[in-house]
Amino acid sequence: MDEQQQTPTAGSPIYQESQAKNAKWLWFLIVLVIIGALVFAFVRGIGPFSQFQKTSEEEVSPTPFVLESPTPEATVGASLDKSEPKIRVLNGSGKAGTASSIKDFLESKGYKVASIGNAANYDFSQTVIRFKEGFKKFEEVLFSDLSDKYSVKVDSDNLEATDSADIEVIAGAK
Repeated sequence: MDEQQQTPTAGSPIYQESQAKNAKWLWFLIVLVIIGALVFAFVRGIGPFSQFQKTSEEEVSPTPFVLESPTPEATVGASLDKSEPKIRVLNGSGKAGTASSIKDFLESKGYKVASIGNAANYDFSQTVIRFKEGFKKFEEVLFSDLSDKYSVKVDSDNLEATDSADIEVIAGAK
């Protein structure tokens, strides 16, 4: 009877040791999650790590120089100043950010985008290009540049001579 079994209480050393051990594991887990988030951000190039990502220019390997006679299409595209026409990009797809995406794409190709906005309706399945009469010379090169990424067609209707834009690109769903 003298030897009664004692149950641990909140103030006993056994309980304190267990609580300290759990706290160490909790801190270890928190540090592990933070390190994992930093590694993920670095690999994806998110946040402050975006400046460390390679650009597409760095990834391009040099190619040997080959002298070829230019094709007629290349000569026409090379002689045009892509920053000459003022381009208006309209969102005709209804999807937010489509006009801005095409604007960024065109500017990366050397074009000057004067404005972006929404089309009168969102019924455009393809991207449509319209020109002022004096800017039809950009039709082939613009069509070619946009066709790399979008489904494009040229509208037979011309822009009015009084229009503020020289070329209008209406972004479609495709």
